Amino acid sequence: MEVLLMAKPKPPPPPQPRAGDVVVLRQSQEYVEGEIITVLGGGRYRVKWETGVDHRDRITTVTADEIRKKL
Repeated sequence: MEVLLMAKPKPPPPPQPRAGDVVVLRQSQEYVEGEIITVLGGGRYRVKWETGVDHRDRITTVTADEIRKKL
């Protein structure tokens, strides 16, 4: 007797952030929001921060684990 196993399809990966996306900094004591200005690859992004006492008007490089898309 032959048994066929049906593999469950993998769910699609979550969409990757793109330039122009508004993101929020995770693990911050305050609400920090900015816009991705460059996708560097390897899960790294350049973000221009719009809010946050220590972040406003700064551009930093962050990883995908440090940010999330604004809801």
